[in-house]
Amino acid sequence: LEDDFGFGVHAHDLFHRPRLMLPHGSIGRRRYLPYERNHHGHHHGHQLVPRRQSGGPNSLLPAVGKDGFQVCMDVSQFKPNELTVKVVDKTVVVEGKHEEREDGHGLIQRHFVRKYTLPKDFDPNEVVSTVSSDGVLTLKAPPPPSKEQAKPERIVQIQQTGPAHLSVKAPEAADGKADGKAENGAGEKMETGK
Repeated sequence: LEDDFGFGVHAHDLFHRPRLMLPHGSIGRRRYLPYERNHHGHHHGHQLVPRRQSGGPNSLLPAVGKDGFQVCMDVSQFKPNELTVKVVDKTVVVEGKHEEREDGHGLIQRHFVRKYTLPKDFDPNEVVSTVSSDGVLTLKAPPPPSKEQAKPERIVQIQQTGPAHLSVKAPEAADGKADGKAENGAGEKMETGK
């Protein structure tokens, strides 16, 4: 039971989970139990059944829906500073490691690495992680923008300037006038810079 860490947590389990006070160095800290007691065991009286089975086979899989990508996992055996979450390309890598410490059974050292590949079109730069006070690590990424979604509207600021000056060059004696000016602008060509 003590080696049970790094498991995925189904959203249903977050609201319907037994709690157990931990002994020794974790005074007042509660942790999620991924096992529930089955009172139908014959000879031994109790049988431990993995809780994730009650959530179905998908309970360990990341949830992808209208709110985006989300994974919850039990990391109650680790302090927040013993956890790292990083993104490598499209893969989210969660690592938990603590050095040898004493528990109720002797000395123990724990280490796990779990990887999740982001779904297509999800932005790895948008991944965020949180850890609750009772040891549930949550990874989230918002859904990618819909392809049918209109581009966001942007207001372009209008700057006020002094009088406008057009860059007009007079034609070179094309109409027979020596000074290159035509009356009322007739026959003039404007340079557009093309």
